Amino acid sequence: MRRCLIVATVLAALVVVACSEADKSSPPDVNYGRDICAACGMIVTEPRFTTAYRPAEGTEKVFDDLGDMIIYGREHGELETAAVWVHDFENEAWIEATAAFYVATASKGTPMGHGILAFSDSERAQRAATDLDGEVITWDVVVQLPVENGLLGEHHDG
Repeated sequence: MRRCLIVATVLAALVVVACSEADKSSPPDVNYGRDICAACGMIVTEPRFTTAYRPAEGTEKVFDDLGDMIIYGREHGELETAAVWVHDFENEAWIEATAAFYVATASKGTPMGHGILAFSDSERAQRAATDLDGEVITWDVVVQLPVENGLLGEHHDG
């Protein structure tokens, strides 16, 4: 009986560890209308603009605009080693940030005015770029954009 109890305890511990690891590789659950942007303090309400990252050490952070996440992540030195997710602008599905295609445009307002939209495929991104007079860029370009006045246009405080 005691042996069964020990085996059951070890198995339960392994399940907890396995579930914890799986949670770290998936995007967070966002409580729209309740969660607060880690950068600007505004309530996160629009999934198509919502982004998030989970640092290698620490808890996940949610943002109401891709530009806010980039700026905050740079300032806190967390972005380079974090797992990062963005939402597809059209279908609102989570995408790993490195796999997304981005449209930089001043023609489409985003919550904090950075003007960066994410898409899960290049064809839809290219159509949006054409429609919005924008440019398709990659994650490597997004994280290198200058931040003096926001990523695109002027960043305004909420």
